Amino acid sequence: MTTIRQPVAVVVVLAMSCSTVMASGGLAPVIPADGPAYDIENETFQRLWSDDADSENLSLDDFDGDAESKSEFIRRLTRSTDTPFEQPPRAVEQWNRGDFDDYSPGDRTTSVHPASASLSDGTVIKDAFVSIFAVQPSTVLHHRTGTTQHVAPDGDVLALSDYRVVIPEGDDTGLRREKWSLKRTSTDITLSAGDRTHDTGRGHTATLDYAGLSGSPEVTVTAEITAEFDHHIRECEDWNRTLDTCRGGWETETHHPSFSKTVSTSRDVVVNRLDGVSGSRVGFDTAPSRTGAVVSPATPWTTIAVADDTRIRSNWWFYSAGTPGWRTMESDTATGSSRAASSVRPLQVHAYPSKMAPSVPSESETDRHLTIEKTWGPEQAGPSLPPNVDLDTADPYTHAESVAVSSETLDGEDFREVEVHGIVRGQSRTVSLSSHRTVRETNLTLAVVESNATHATVLASVANNATGDPVTTGRVEIESQTTTLNSSGEGVVTLTNPPALVRGQYDPTEWWRTTEPHAAAVDVTKVPGNYPEPETLIDLTVVTLLWFLPAGLAVVGFDYITGGDLLGFIDP
Repeated sequence: MTTIRQPVAVVVVLAMSCSTVMASGGLAPVIPADGPAYDIENETFQRLWSDDADSENLSLDDFDGDAESKSEFIRRLTRSTDTPFEQPPRAVEQWNRGDFDDYSPGDRTTSVHPASASLSDGTVIKDAFVSIFAVQPSTVLHHRTGTTQHVAPDGDVLALSDYRVVIPEGDDTGLRREKWSLKRTSTDITLSAGDRTHDTGRGHTATLDYAGLSGSPEVTVTAEITAEFDHHIRECEDWNRTLDTCRGGWETETHHPSFSKTVSTSRDVVVNRLDGVSGSRVGFDTAPSRTGAVVSPATPWTTIAVADDTRIRSNWWFYSAGTPGWRTMESDTATGSSRAASSVRPLQVHAYPSKMAPSVPSESETDRHLTIEKTWGPEQAGPSLPPNVDLDTADPYTHAESVAVSSETLDGEDFREVEVHGIVRGQSRTVSLSSHRTVRETNLTLAVVESNATHATVLASVANNATGDPVTTGRVEIESQTTTLNSSGEGVVTLTNPPALVRGQYDPTEWWRTTEPHAAAVDVTKVPGNYPEPETLIDLTVVTLLWFLPAGLAVVGFDYITGGDLLGFIDP
């Protein structure tokens, strides 16, 4: 199975790509010479073959030199680089349906098959095969460990089969003579998946429908090929062994034996159902005009439509490429095999994680009605694309299983229903977001419960502003310290050398990650000064006087005795 890559604005040129030239050995050009066809516009047709060999080192002059039309410009652009699709292109299915009808099986002596077919021999049926031309709609998802083919729950399988028939040798000598002739052949093709048969068809080609798939079933196409013969037997009633001649009459009988050969091919798929989509609407107490929603598709998705002209775009992008093994058609006979360029070329849609993050497409920033607050999901290593696919994948990337959005301009009613589109074309589901939650306003209160000259212990309390109920989720940041909240909505921090004014902020759990969201809140409190008690001041004054008054009187007295010569306190 398979993946994809990202949009880039490129102005490059290309001379004639080698992918358009017939290669030796019956290898068809990557881009079929008989296209565009089947009502597919040339611009789209040229973009469908991302597995072509892109020309490099092209100059702007080379590119623009004689590009006389838009079609020629697109042709050259697609031969110099690959351009992805935002959505799985419908043109892939158009091409496959039309090209499938171009298949021409061989005659009785020739089996015509793609080079990728697995051949099998029976008694008289030789080089028999059945191949899956396409499963539609489907998308091959690229990931680090390989690819996975995702299909819709309902779709169809295009299958083709061929073989050659060896007529048993007769015998026209002797007393018993045989002659074999092929009367008719038939092919019955059956599609089975999920432990039941879904559809049957007859002939070399069949379009088989399936419905109601789920999980990761194996899709199997089985062809039962039958050849019916007329077997004529003549036996002499009186045989002359000496002369080797029949002297009497011949007794004749005819039988109609049939021989069968059953061949099959299988493909593992993943059914990309959207049954598990969930979500809820969000309102904001602190901003009544603001609305939002959380949507969890729980499966790879392309877009989520919120209103008629507003949608969220995922990081999955798409490209289309030819299915490997179908550029050469081989013709097997009893005497050998020959190769020719294939006239039937199935296409396959691929999805890959691009470097472009989920976004809200708009004409300009001022037209943007929706803001993506957060996308989340498992982080995964990016895939590698086939060598000829010139697209860049994100590595690593976030597999966005959920997305949270908000808007200041959309009405709350716009979020009552959203339409989620999957990575398989035509697959979508409208989901009612009946659940509603409100981001409640909160009140943060800070109080210094203990302090000294170097430390202060601060109690933070968070409550619902409307009900007064404690808020137990989120964290409170006070200066450089952080605390969680207990069952009473309280948390305590101890600050070293606290400032006179202590500031705190309540940081709630993000509203998209909880069923009881709350708004942020702030508060400021003052750390009390560390002044001594009055009794302590009186004691300090008395002690100071007792210690320093006698010494002071002694100094003054000595200065008096010396006539003021020591300190100059006394005037002689």
